[in-house]
Amino acid sequence: MGKSMPLALWILAALVAGVTFFILFSYAGMTQRDSFTAVEEEPGYSGREVLASVGPHILYASDVAAIRAGDDAVGSWIHDQLLACAAEEAGLENPAISRFVQERAKQLYLRDLIVEHVIQNTNQPTESEVWAYMLASPELFLLERHYLQIIAADSAIADSLHTRLEWGQNFQVTAQNSSLGQKAAIGGDLGFVTGGEMLLQGLPMDIALLDGLSEVVQSSIGWHIFKVSETRIISDSLRVMRSATEALYNSRIDAVLDSVLLATENRLSAEVVH
Repeated sequence: MGKSMPLALWILAALVAGVTFFILFSYAGMTQRDSFTAVEEEPGYSGREVLASVGPHILYASDVAAIRAGDDAVGSWIHDQLLACAAEEAGLENPAISRFVQERAKQLYLRDLIVEHVIQNTNQPTESEVWAYMLASPELFLLERHYLQIIAADSAIADSLHTRLEWGQNFQVTAQNSSLGQKAAIGGDLGFVTGGEMLLQGLPMDIALLDGLSEVVQSSIGWHIFKVSETRIISDSLRVMRSATEALYNSRIDAVLDSVLLATENRLSAEVVH
């Protein structure tokens, strides 16, 4: 009997430990399932397929489908959410900035929706309308200008080059030696282009109607100097009609958006307070 007691105690302890582990495991599993179910049963989220989660943050399949995200969307979301959680845990978040970012993101999303709505409901111009538009602006659409261009990295360099060109320095040689543009090797020669096509590239009206040397013009890629060496009647009317069609269509869209802005501003009394 004395020798059998330790074995009996060991068996009893093993049974108690097994029951304890079973209870704890069952409770943990129940808690995890209850937590998952709670997320799934939030108002508006019932039955939605979960693609991924990071802590309490959930990525739903319907959200990914709604924005037509690519195949790497889930991995990118997990990566970014982990870093976002790390920033939050480190106390780096500024709640005021977070609120602004959320409002700004919604603002841009809604802005894009109204722009898309206007585009979808604006009629493409007919061929006769395009011809009438071109005839109303012959300087922009019936004449081609032979453009040369120099692109400089900053305004100081552009101003220096412009001064030398005004003194008579050869434009194409200067372009070959100093321009950052893709056409630098051929003297910045852009070929014959209509003013309307230059407007579509975001350039101002004085460049579209240029005759001779331009002033320095800034853009997102640098500082530009243009020169028009000659003009001629359009040689490719189909190309110019395509650009005129786009210009007329864009002007219609802009007109509708301007009317939407004006009507909304009058209704909501938009103003700058400070």
